[in-house]
Amino acid sequence: MNYLEEYNLNQEISEFTLKINDDYSNRYAEACGIENYNSEYVNPTELATLSLKYFLEQFPIPEGSIHTAQEVEIFKKIKRNDEFKGVIMITNYKEIKESLFIKIKTNYLADNEIIASSEGTLVVPKK
Repeated sequence: MNYLEEYNLNQEISEFTLKINDDYSNRYAEACGIENYNSEYVNPTELATLSLKYFLEQFPIPEGSIHTAQEVEIFKKIKRNDEFKGVIMITNYKEIKESLFIKIKTNYLADNEIIASSEGTLVVPKK
């Protein structure tokens, strides 16, 4: 996978700006089957979903790839309609048999302070 060769571990590979509005948050909850999520705060899984979306837009992965584990940590409450930045990095990768296991971490920042973090694992077939 060429993008693994271009970047060092823990190096920023992508940055994006997020503002999760009420409409998006409500549609997300509905799509997930979450009923009556009436909160002024962002659902933590929204962060992980959007981070993966931005990663895959820049670094497409081959058919047959699997998104496995996902962890989200919230350090400071994130209100809907707050604007903040996401910074994506590859924290680890390992080749096992015919697959690459890739750990992708996103830090979410407001005023240069980390307010949340998510880390997911992709299992990507080697070509």
